[in-house]
Amino acid sequence: MEKLRKIPVWVSYTFFFAVIIAVYWWTFHLTNRSLIWSLDGIAQHYPILVNFRNLLTHFLTHPSQGLTHWSFNIGLGADQLTSFSYYVVGDLFNYLIVFFPKNQIELGYSVLVLLRLYCAGLAFLFYLNCFRFRKVSRLISTLTYTFSSFALYAGMHHAFFLLPLIFFPLLAAGIERILQQRSWFPLFLAVLITFLSNFYFAYMLGLGCLVYVGIRFLMLRKTPGFKWFRSLLQLTGTVVLGILAAAVLFIPTMLYAFQSTRLTGAFANGYWFYPPNYYLNLPSKILGLGGPFSFWLIIGMSGISFYAVVYVFAHFKRYRYVTMALILVGIGILFPAVSATFNALASPSNRWLALALLPLGLATAIFADHLTRLTRRDLLTMGISTVILLFLLWGSRGFLLRLQRHDVVEYLLLLTLLALFWLAKDYHWRPRTIYLSVLGIVTVNLMALGLGYYSPNNSGFTKGMLATTNAATYTQHYYDGANNYVKQRLGNYRTSIGPRYHYFPDDRNNSLNTDYFNASSNAPMNLDTHDIASYLTVENGYVGNLERAVRNNQFTPNDPVAQNDYRSTLSALMGVKYLFIRSEKAHHSLPAGFQIVRDHKREPLLFAQQNPMLPPDQQQGTVLAENRNALPLMYNQTRAIAPATWNRLNPVEKEQALLAGTVVDSAKIKPAKLRPTAKSLSYTTHFDQEDWITTPKQLAESEWAKPDATFSVHHPTKQQLDRVLTANQQRQTALQQQNRQGLHELKTDVWGKHQPVTIKIKRPQTTKQTELYLELEGIQASGPSATEQNQVEKNLALVRNQPLTGMNRLNEWRKNLQTANNGSFKLIAKTKGMSNAVTQLGTDELSNYVPKHSALLNLGYSSKVRSKITLTYQGVDQINFKRARVIAVPMKQNYTRQIRQLQKQRLRHIQQTSNQITGINNQPRTTVLTTSIPYSTGWQLHVDNRPVTTKRVNDGFVGGIIPAGKHRVTLQYHTPGLLIGSILTMISGILVLGISLITWLIFKRKHA
Repeated sequence: MEKLRKIPVWVSYTFFFAVIIAVYWWTFHLTNRSLIWSLDGIAQHYPILVNFRNLLTHFLTHPSQGLTHWSFNIGLGADQLTSFSYYVVGDLFNYLIVFFPKNQIELGYSVLVLLRLYCAGLAFLFYLNCFRFRKVSRLISTLTYTFSSFALYAGMHHAFFLLPLIFFPLLAAGIERILQQRSWFPLFLAVLITFLSNFYFAYMLGLGCLVYVGIRFLMLRKTPGFKWFRSLLQLTGTVVLGILAAAVLFIPTMLYAFQSTRLTGAFANGYWFYPPNYYLNLPSKILGLGGPFSFWLIIGMSGISFYAVVYVFAHFKRYRYVTMALILVGIGILFPAVSATFNALASPSNRWLALALLPLGLATAIFADHLTRLTRRDLLTMGISTVILLFLLWGSRGFLLRLQRHDVVEYLLLLTLLALFWLAKDYHWRPRTIYLSVLGIVTVNLMALGLGYYSPNNSGFTKGMLATTNAATYTQHYYDGANNYVKQRLGNYRTSIGPRYHYFPDDRNNSLNTDYFNASSNAPMNLDTHDIASYLTVENGYVGNLERAVRNNQFTPNDPVAQNDYRSTLSALMGVKYLFIRSEKAHHSLPAGFQIVRDHKREPLLFAQQNPMLPPDQQQGTVLAENRNALPLMYNQTRAIAPATWNRLNPVEKEQALLAGTVVDSAKIKPAKLRPTAKSLSYTTHFDQEDWITTPKQLAESEWAKPDATFSVHHPTKQQLDRVLTANQQRQTALQQQNRQGLHELKTDVWGKHQPVTIKIKRPQTTKQTELYLELEGIQASGPSATEQNQVEKNLALVRNQPLTGMNRLNEWRKNLQTANNGSFKLIAKTKGMSNAVTQLGTDELSNYVPKHSALLNLGYSSKVRSKITLTYQGVDQINFKRARVIAVPMKQNYTRQIRQLQKQRLRHIQQTSNQITGINNQPRTTVLTTSIPYSTGWQLHVDNRPVTTKRVNDGFVGGIIPAGKHRVTLQYHTPGLLIGSILTMISGILVLGISLITWLIFKRKHA
């Protein structure tokens, strides 16, 4: 034992870390799973890491060319430095990926996840060294910190979310050293790496540090020798120096973030309080996996941490400030405003609970230090707290003790730990026996906690992780090899993917099963296809403004362009030359101008299926559609549209107006003559009489209302049935009356069944050779009230001949308490050849929640007649509209003539290099240089090597005014804020060196 005491704690921690990780690894090995999540892991993080490795290797071989540039492989184009700053650029761990071969990036991804997890423990151990704890107490506490539920979930799904677990202890340790009048340099380094890594983490951790400093000042205010003003001044100066040192990356990132698409939405998604089921699930969240995963609420403490919280609360006077921190955490969990504040004033995400692990770990260390001194009162308090927890769990589940399979193990281990404490007290165990026993149970507990998440026998999380080697294969064969054909012919044009090309039906089919949906992915950025979509947390806000202006139905803050809802003109304006289409979807409508690429036998050119992640119904392969209407990357417009005129147009008119002129504020260009081409079509609405059950005969023939044979003795009376059928008839009549002059309301029948409605176009011939749209204004959706839901249940029980017993009502009450209406719904519109949908994500959606009060659904282009549109909906029982219009946009000779003229006015000999695009312009008059390059203040326009004012054109792109004649046009890019950031970083470096030198000289003089 004496030899063990001499072993450094970090060595012991490393040993136990390796043991626990080995158990986790064996589980992943048995299930043939990797550490890459099948959603954001493969769609966002892995492709970005692959791209970043390419940047690093190129920089190492060509250092003079710089590390990051403007890239046309990030959606429509983006700055690599600012786009990747949220993910990889500031994360020092990612630079180690360069040591892994190109064919082992998946292994590198996993190793870096585990390395971050390991360093989280080391950082917390470094923090604990600021206090006097036993080695074994520090070890136990560090293990519980490292293998917390937050780390196990967040780290495996979003690996960089382990960084706050590293940075916060380092920041706190730096603060402690200043408060103890020691070196300021650790805090400077901690601030530097925090602000370099991720601006979101810097904000969140900054708020956490303010709370930490406030509590520590309260603790030390009466301590002899504590000078609060001096400490505050030193803390402030050190933090400022650290921020200035990180300015080279921090300032460009913040300038980009402040104009991004992310700055949208209501504070806390409009919540004052969370839904009732959130609070009812809280007791089950304390240990183990708990109930449904919502609002990023991850607690899942180990048993010893639970008893640690109980212990410090029981000794409040002695540990009042640790208890205060835990109380603040508990209060913060209850209110959405707290979560939204920590989440950059956006959605109510509890990701800030990463900070709560610090006071929880500190409480665990305190408790572990007193394991040999527990009193009878302490043990009784822990026993009572266990009973209270079980009672709360029982009550919150509607007085049914329903535990997940894995959580039973967690509670058994909790009781085992309590029993151990009693036995140790009663039989006077030696300290060594107590600590070894507790350490053993804690290790088993942490193993079980991890297995609970990632063993297929305990939860479904394993199914969400990719199979080994699938990541590389999926990204390499994303297009089934069709990208090789396209790259040879693409030039400066772009591509997109067809309807449901990648949509992961196992995860999304139940909520988004429309033809137009695709799962967002960054995989194309490594395949040189110039896909117009990108899937990033921070996206270009100017492009986002354009997408909102034309009301792109696929817009989300993370993926503002997507596939532009397959709108023909938007595809042309953004230079989409090729569309990758799943062969089984080739019969669907294509945007105007697109034709299937065929082989020498006039058959669709098929690239056989190579992607291992696609489901069985998508096993044929990929075909291509080529667009004859794609506009060049850079072309000229001879007419201008004033921004005020543009803003007065409706979304359809705005899209079409961009063919007649460029939106730009300039008096040098003649205004465009805008002639509206879109036509609003007359229609009637119809409800299918066969779907509405209003007669006893229809009821008898209905499958969903068949009586239950087990209750055949309880036939409802004729009067009861007539009353329900009459109510349904009245509802149908009321709906027909409400929609007699256009679509205004959709509502379920009296049994809660969502009834479809058909829009019949009065003059179908007007739809030939047009792109059809359904425009919805003033959308208001509502779910049933408790009274209405109760009546629906009664009506269902009546027609199914099922008695509505007290137990049925009780179970329904339990169900209603455990579920919440989050306002989500889906409205699907179908016509010949295509379907589309308004998808309102719920208020509990934390990344892409955008309230939809209006929508513009593209129902595709067709050269044939379309006479009707069928509407169905899900999720709510009623949707109202102020106005619904069917719009037809002609795509005939005039449309084609406009496209061909703009194609002729392209710049010639376009060349792209790092941060520069050049072309030759030769026009007889002054024109507007119009591009589909996303606007940034970093672009500078030069004409014949002379700077010219750069303009923002068409709301979202870069352009300018080009004089008549032949000119060499150059667009040069410099990352905004990089120069001033570099200067501030150099100033900080000089100040740090100067302060260090002065400090060293003073120290040397004192000890001379």
